Amino acid sequence: MKRVYTKFLTDPQVAENNVDNLISSFVLGYPNDEKDPNTVFIHSLKLRLLVAFPRQRKAYLHIEQISSNSIIVDFCFFGSEFDAPEWNQVGVRKDEYVDFKQFLIDMFEVYDFIIGGISWEEDVKFLFGCNEVYPNECYQYQNISPDYFFQNSSYFTDVIWNQKYMEIEDIRYPHTRLDDNAILITFREM
Repeated sequence: MKRVYTKFLTDPQVAENNVDNLISSFVLGYPNDEKDPNTVFIHSLKLRLLVAFPRQRKAYLHIEQISSNSIIVDFCFFGSEFDAPEWNQVGVRKDEYVDFKQFLIDMFEVYDFIIGGISWEEDVKFLFGCNEVYPNECYQYQNISPDYFFQNSSYFTDVIWNQKYMEIEDIRYPHTRLDDNAILITFREM
């Protein structure tokens, strides 16, 4: 597994006792319906983390196989702007948002994914426009449509799109070219 260190995310601490067992369980999967011989297998992994980002905060790393050729990786952070001392959790201050945006950019530089985003109460599965239970082949990466996420981006503040997958010509939102292939599209400023 590659380790990603950025100026914002350094040495994350895994708060799980046996990571090797969790990874083995992800690889093997488990049946969605044990009584159905034709059931699909669920491949899902959730790791609790403690990260300094830039203040120390709890997070989840959630990995799921959502189709035969698509795996999503979510870093889930407490999304309130207010601290929650009763949960030992810090909120996301307005001045920290740029750090989350930089983290998304840093992740793209390391992993060269097709699409990544920053959202509130949603994940990248939403951008497929497929409201099916997963795993499902409607979540194959070829089914991601820029037209769909341009029209349905209300949960997202930023999306990185990899132009190696598909060129986007008409971008109606503020955007920045990160390199020859990547475009950071800002749907709304925080």
